[in-house]
Amino acid sequence: MVLSDHTIQQEILNERISIDPLGDGCIQPASVDLRLDKQILEFHPERYSYIDVREPLDDLTEPVEIPDPAPYILKPNQFVLASTIERIQLADDIVARLEGKSSLGRLGLLIHSTAGYIDPGWNGQITLEISNVAGAEITLYYGMKISQISFLRLSTPAISPYGSPDLGSKYQGQVGPTASRINLNAQNSANNPKAYPDHPTQLREWLASSVYQGNLSNLAKDIGVPVKTLEEWVYGRHEPNNANRVKLYEITGIIDYKPTSTAQNTINQTSFFGPDGTPKP
Repeated sequence: MVLSDHTIQQEILNERISIDPLGDGCIQPASVDLRLDKQILEFHPERYSYIDVREPLDDLTEPVEIPDPAPYILKPNQFVLASTIERIQLADDIVARLEGKSSLGRLGLLIHSTAGYIDPGWNGQITLEISNVAGAEITLYYGMKISQISFLRLSTPAISPYGSPDLGSKYQGQVGPTASRINLNAQNSANNPKAYPDHPTQLREWLASSVYQGNLSNLAKDIGVPVKTLEEWVYGRHEPNNANRVKLYEITGIIDYKPTSTAQNTINQTSFFGPDGTPKP
């Protein structure tokens, strides 16, 4: 049963639902409006050839702030993580559903991908998975009403509410937008084979005899990728994407990385070497 505004206010008074701070006029007939906080996590998938859900992805996101009173500009097809201003806490027999605001949805702004369910026992701010599916830029302002939360009562209190020691709840108590911690699932699993074969590669041979003298860090810096990503290519665990193949070909000259004519235009426009043929500092 979805709780009405009357019941929501009762549960807040009884401290079984906590919304801190509760904005003026935010209680709706069967939901509560939530507002956008300043912190944003921008995605940079170009830093990785692929996303390994068993590995930490510390460089995948970069924190920025909404430059209040100016807005943050969300570009078409851009995906970011954000957070509600409000911290939500639920009793062990109440769950919540997070939804977007109709007026924003009609502009092509989506505020969550799959994380619309909030468990009983939850305590923390809510991370928003914001996408712009419109064909134009959309402004995001600090403090704007960005989403709404509704509440439902369970048939009985949960035996193990979110945050219970046996659950390994990864996001309990989170503050601000929080990046994925799915890699913790693998770390906590007893059955984690993590077996990536190492294969001899031309890149590995080239690196050992090059001016880099086998130094992964320096080459990764010149290409503009994390060392972990370069390691995957060097040991043949994964192939670089097209953009990174362009960079690798210019630096290494390895024929397998030779780009297409389209990619060659990119090389001509962005050179990694100076006029004398030596790498740029």
